Amino acid sequence: MTIRHRALQALGLSDPAEKCQATHDLRAMGEHADWGIQETLMPSAGWPLPGRPERPRLVAAVDVPSRSPFTEEGLAAMVHSIAHIEFNAINLALDAVWRFAGMPEAFYRDWLRVADEEARHFALLHTALQDMGW
Repeated sequence: MTIRHRALQALGLSDPAEKCQATHDLRAMGEHADWGIQETLMPSAGWPLPGRPERPRLVAAVDVPSRSPFTEEGLAAMVHSIAHIEFNAINLALDAVWRFAGMPEAFYRDWLRVADEEARHFALLHTALQDMGW
């Protein structure tokens, strides 16, 4: 299985920890694996992309209560928002890896590096939230 095909599979994962681990594994594999540069890929029918966890439930920004970042709850909400941005950045980078055939190998390497960095950022924020008791 090529790196680009594995990137498509990782994009479909809904568990954040699994998606982060799959992304780290992909980056490690990328040094010595077949990228499948010319391969045209299609997601499996009925496979939601990107994979997202069922909880927390996504809501429109206008429906999120306003909180001061100077309270414990407000700070947690702000960190959670940034973690959400990082999770979406993982998805965007993985999407760039699988979606575009025929690009130079450096294109895929760069986007996989971005996905790996965003997974690291997400994990740091997730740990911070847990340390805060959220």
